Parts: sequence; structure tokens; C-alpha cells
Amino acid sequence: MSRHHVREHHWVGGILSTVEHFFDSLEDAKAHADNSGAHTIKIYDESGELQHIVSPQQATNTYA
Repeated sequence: MSRHHVREHHWVGGILSTVEHFFDSLEDAKAHADNSGAHTIKIYDESGELQHIVSPQQATNTYA
């Protein structure tokens, strides 16, 4: 069984926050990423190679 991780980037009060979540399958990782709401979402496999990028559905302006 493969191990994938989702790396999410959120802008909170002008500060970039990064959170990682780990999943046993690419499908589970994609399902989480599709519902995340993060500004940038990337999915990596167990060897650290980029597998998928999720583009946010609605971009928000974070600059003052």
C-alpha cells in the first residue's frame, strides 16, 4: 500500500501556514484536497515526488 501526503498552504492574517496530512491512497489524498479550501494544495507520493496539484476553485486576494 502506498503512502501519500497532502501539503496545504493557507494565508492567515498575512502569514503563510503549511499543514501536511497523510493518506494511504492517492484517491483518499485527492478527495481531501478537493474539499480542503486551501490556497495551494499539492499531493506527493511516498518518495516525495509531486503527483497532483489542486487549483482552488475561487481565488481570494490576500494582499492588503
